[in-house]
Amino acid sequence: MKKFALFSFLLLCEFLKAHTVVTFQPDSVCGKDALVISLWPNTNYGSHPDFLACTWTNQGNPSTARALIEFDLNTIPPGAVILNATLELFHYASPMNTGHSNLSGPANAWLERITQPWNENTVTWSNQPATSAVNQINVPAPTSMTQNYSINVITLVNDILNDPANSFGFELRMQNESYYRSLLFASSDMSNPSLRPKLTITYDLNIPPLSGCYTNFVITQTGGPATPSVDPIVHIPNVFTPNGDGINDTFFADSVNYLVDEFIIYDRWGAVVYDSRPGAPWNGTHNGKPCSDGTYYYIFGYTVGSEKHAVKGFVTLIR
Repeated sequence: MKKFALFSFLLLCEFLKAHTVVTFQPDSVCGKDALVISLWPNTNYGSHPDFLACTWTNQGNPSTARALIEFDLNTIPPGAVILNATLELFHYASPMNTGHSNLSGPANAWLERITQPWNENTVTWSNQPATSAVNQINVPAPTSMTQNYSINVITLVNDILNDPANSFGFELRMQNESYYRSLLFASSDMSNPSLRPKLTITYDLNIPPLSGCYTNFVITQTGGPATPSVDPIVHIPNVFTPNGDGINDTFFADSVNYLVDEFIIYDRWGAVVYDSRPGAPWNGTHNGKPCSDGTYYYIFGYTVGSEKHAVKGFVTLIR
């Protein structure tokens, strides 16, 4: 993981005292989650659109599913004190699995820290990683069959940051694995980006997160709102490929129906390589010449109504 020049951090921070709020809501490329299912113990479900904790039957055969997920917390700068960490899971009507269900009793679940490495493309029920019950979080049974969940995970996030050698994400499983009980959410492989698992972390430093797999971040003034004032319509990719093939050749927000005031791109040393006011897509060049492969820092300033906002983050340029 590359660390960027401290000069860049100081140059781009707007407040002497501030909090940084990082949002992780990765897609199928950047995200890491999987299901493990007892009925098919040697089958990998690393690209399944469902994020499922469940015990049910399939043609009369009992089957238990557990969900694994790992966010790239290496992006949190060393020494950061975590002020808040919230995991949001979103229900959707899966065509393959039963949704939330308390049919045979309350579908309470445990969210636990995974303590062994696992590979999204090879993990199965038979080789699933171990977890720790220390600071496990009670996920209550649903009160609505279409309920979304917002879970305070600050204890588990601190455990992961304090013991990275033995921390590899979260596991969601039923507390009582006897059928019929189920919690069903969308995974990072879900086609609708707004339904993918979302982790929001607030820390006490006024520097951006390190390069990695996150969606965006904002720096908010101390004493301001606990959550950033960022309109949810802003979704900015973290990779683009300006190679002239007509696919993903420019870098900009995925959809724009608001006034973009500025779009500024910096290289790893803090030098401006693109400055567009009002904001327009970047084609990966500087002074008419292609920029080299690497990671760049951006500021995306926009206005909704009378309110001005800014989204800041990193993008990786690959030709």
